[in-house]
Amino acid sequence: MFTFEAAARSGSFSAAGRELNVTQPAVSKSIAALEEHIDTKLFYRGKSGLKLTPEGETLHRAVQLSFLAVETAIDQISGRNRPDDAVMLSLSTAFAAHWLIPQMEDFRGSFPDLTLDFQLTGGEAIGPISPCDLGVRLDTNVSSGDRAAAFAPEWLIALASPEYINRNGMLDASSLKASHLLVTLASPRIGWQEFLSRTNQSLSMPLPEMRVPDYSVVIQTALNGRGVALGYVTSCGYLLREGILVPAMHRSLRTGHQYCLAYPANSRSRRAEEVGDWIAERTRVLLADIEGLTDQAD
Repeated sequence: MFTFEAAARSGSFSAAGRELNVTQPAVSKSIAALEEHIDTKLFYRGKSGLKLTPEGETLHRAVQLSFLAVETAIDQISGRNRPDDAVMLSLSTAFAAHWLIPQMEDFRGSFPDLTLDFQLTGGEAIGPISPCDLGVRLDTNVSSGDRAAAFAPEWLIALASPEYINRNGMLDASSLKASHLLVTLASPRIGWQEFLSRTNQSLSMPLPEMRVPDYSVVIQTALNGRGVALGYVTSCGYLLREGILVPAMHRSLRTGHQYCLAYPANSRSRRAEEVGDWIAERTRVLLADIEGLTDQAD
């Protein structure tokens, strides 16, 4: 399973071999034995490298969660504790890079001596919060053993840079330009077709999509003026309020789900609670500031 996880993550038997200090043939033989054991093909093998089959993707997600659970158990058994002046956050790269970091000056004003450590993930953050002190999770991703408090709705808005809109126009324009590009996660929970359907919108012509594995890259592509992203307000609210990104369609989607601040059940870190309160308050202000920028569909 270690060999499979390394190969799935790196997309290469050779890279997995270098990481595990074994030969490429040894990795290939191990994967072949695993595929034979479960009677399922886990990788597509081609000239461009490895790609997970749907069955391989399912196993990879399970292995990642299992390894995380083992790591969490080891942390709990070994009694690793951080000092009172440090808080570890479990976040998506998008929330950290595009929501928290731009507001770091304000954060430092409230917590001048606090050290932040990060555990980041390219897509939606999932799994138990421990060994971290505080995390952001969609309500459906909160682990049963964690405490959670909702602080923001799951709210999606089609977003682009002002320069991109000036060059290409709005996505819901009656005369749509073919130069538009739709950007999304490689395996989105809510993709463009579902977003358009649930907001009762349509495009006047088919448009190409670009799919990437890290949501922070989705946002960065929009920031660079190269496409339209489905923006989650929990990650893009600051950029939207500052006018760095703007709506590319007139209707947005609130799904009915909530994002939560989650804490390990057995943790009572005063500093983590204070950071959570700060995130919740900053989010409340941001949501009030951008309310009314789009029509909302529930």
